[in-house]
Amino acid sequence: MPEIRNEEFQVVTLGAVKPDGTPDIANVLFRFPVPHRQMSIRQSVKVDEADIPGRSGKIKQAVGYEDTEITINLTLVDEEDRAGTVTRPAIDQYRELQAAFRDRSDPVGDGQTVKASYAVPTIFSIQSRLTDACGIRTVLFKGLDVSDQPGSTDLEVSIGFSEFEPVAAQVEKRGREAVQKSQATQQAQQAVKADEAANGAHEDAVGSEDPLAAAFRQGKADAMGGAP
Repeated sequence: MPEIRNEEFQVVTLGAVKPDGTPDIANVLFRFPVPHRQMSIRQSVKVDEADIPGRSGKIKQAVGYEDTEITINLTLVDEEDRAGTVTRPAIDQYRELQAAFRDRSDPVGDGQTVKASYAVPTIFSIQSRLTDACGIRTVLFKGLDVSDQPGSTDLEVSIGFSEFEPVAAQVEKRGREAVQKSQATQQAQQAVKADEAANGAHEDAVGSEDPLAAAFRQGKADAMGGAP
């Protein structure tokens, strides 16, 4: 198997998603190259805090995983032929990404203007070297930043994706997280009861301190500015 080194452009493919939420990567919608060292993926654990009954403070319990965040940074430059004629301007390349992020066309086809706030973000299937390695199959195009450069037609673009699962998978995941949280609370209650039982057994074994002796000890500690 040939080595794949991060020394050249890697291709990212965005495809369609079937009605049941499964990826349809064969139905390619957008494809663009990602420069060397310009794609990053962040994965993290989801931690929930549960109250400890009868105690101050909380305990932490890992209940699942946060949605994976994907960031791609691009520098779009004018594409030229051998004669130096611009064949595909950077601004046209950006328009393709803009259409993937937010389609402002009229979905009804009646010529009426549709407010942008009514547009529904698109879920894409994704394929690339890193996302395949992380097991990411469908994503939400979450963010798009663009800035131009003084005296240049180049455009600096930052694209953000968030892992997006089908509704059925989301419901199942939330159910697992609820079970994990419930188990953590039960474990906390059992730990408190065990601690109280241990303290009670200790007091029964050594006996409680006489009230007069306790008052004398406290008075002596106060006079000395601390425990003797």
